[in-house]
Amino acid sequence: MAKISLNGVKKAFGSIDVIKGVDLDIDDGEFVVFVGPSGCGKSTLLRLICGLEEVSGGGIVVDGRQVTNLPPSERQLAMVFQSYALYPHMTAARNIGFGLRIAGFDKQTVEKKVLEAAKMLEIEDLLERRPRDLSGGQRQRVAIGRAIVRSPKAFLFDEPLSNLDAALRVQMRKELMNLHESIKTTMIYVTHDQVEAMTMADRIVVLKDGEIMQVDSPSNLYRNPKNTFVAGFIGSPTMNLIPAQAVNNSLQLDGAISLLYEHIEHNKLRRVATFGVRPEHLKISPKSGLWEVKVLLVEEHGSEEFYQVCIQGLNQTLEVRSNNSKIYKKGDTFWLTPEIEKTFIFDDDGNTIT
Repeated sequence: MAKISLNGVKKAFGSIDVIKGVDLDIDDGEFVVFVGPSGCGKSTLLRLICGLEEVSGGGIVVDGRQVTNLPPSERQLAMVFQSYALYPHMTAARNIGFGLRIAGFDKQTVEKKVLEAAKMLEIEDLLERRPRDLSGGQRQRVAIGRAIVRSPKAFLFDEPLSNLDAALRVQMRKELMNLHESIKTTMIYVTHDQVEAMTMADRIVVLKDGEIMQVDSPSNLYRNPKNTFVAGFIGSPTMNLIPAQAVNNSLQLDGAISLLYEHIEHNKLRRVATFGVRPEHLKISPKSGLWEVKVLLVEEHGSEEFYQVCIQGLNQTLEVRSNNSKIYKKGDTFWLTPEIEKTFIFDDDGNTIT
C-alpha cells in the first residue's frame, strides 16, 4: 500500500497544455476515481503516475519516494489497461506470471503466486486457456491477476470495463470493490462512466481541460457541487441549469418565472446567474404547481421514468425523473414544482453560492 502525492504536475504536448498543474494527495489504501469528459486529461494523468508519460513540470511521490524521473519498472505500480494487453500465444497462467518470470523469480514461487491470484479472482479452471478462448470478463480477470502477483504499492486502472457489456460491467464493478476490500491496496481508477465512479470510489476527482474541478466523496459531489460543471456532470440525468437573476427576495428564471428565496442573503442573491435543480427534485402534480409543462420525450426504465418536458409559454426544456404511479405520454401536460431546499444557485463564474 502507498500514499501517492502529485505536486504541481504538468504535461504539455508541444504547445498544448494537457495537464495544468495538478495537486492531489491519495491516501494509503484509498480507492480514488478520475472522471471527466473525453479529452479532460484523466488517462494522461494516470500514465504520468505510472511513468508511461514524462512530466513537463512538478513531481510525483509514491510511498514517500520521489519517482518523477524513474521508469515504470521501478515505481512498484501495476497498470491494468482497457485492452487487457495479454499475450495471445501464452496461457492465462503464463500471462499472469510473465512479470514475475522477467523479474527472475523461480518457477515454484511463480506458480504459487499465480495460483493464489487465480483463486482470488475465481479463474483457477481457466489457467491453461489462451486469451482467444476466454470471454471479455475472463480476460480482464487475467489482466488483473497479472497485476496482483507483483504485489504493487498501488493499482492503476485505465477504463478497464469499457469493453464489456452492461451486465458484465456491473458484475466486474462488484468484483473490483471486493478485491479492494480484500487486499486493501491503493487503487486509482479512470472512467468516463459516472455510475462506476459513484458506486466504487472513496473519493472522486472531477477533471476538466487538465484541471481539477473538485475532489470529494460521491455523496458530497452530488449534494454540494462547487460549480456548474460538477453540478452538470455528476447525476443522471444531469442537473437542469436555467439562466436566472435576482429580483428583490426572489429569482427570476428565464426572464419570466419567479421563485422566492427568503433564506438567501440579498447580497448573495443578487450575484446569481444560474439556477439549478436535479431531475429527481421536481415534484409532479396533475393539477397545480409552479410550471405547467408539456411532455416532449418519455424514457421508461421499469421502476422509474425520465421525461424531457418544455415549460409552457417559454423556450425552456427540463429533465424530470419520476417514480410516479401515473406514466405520462408524449404530448401530455402536467405541473412541476422544484423542492427549493434542494436547488442550487450559481454566480457569473459558475461557482456555487451558499
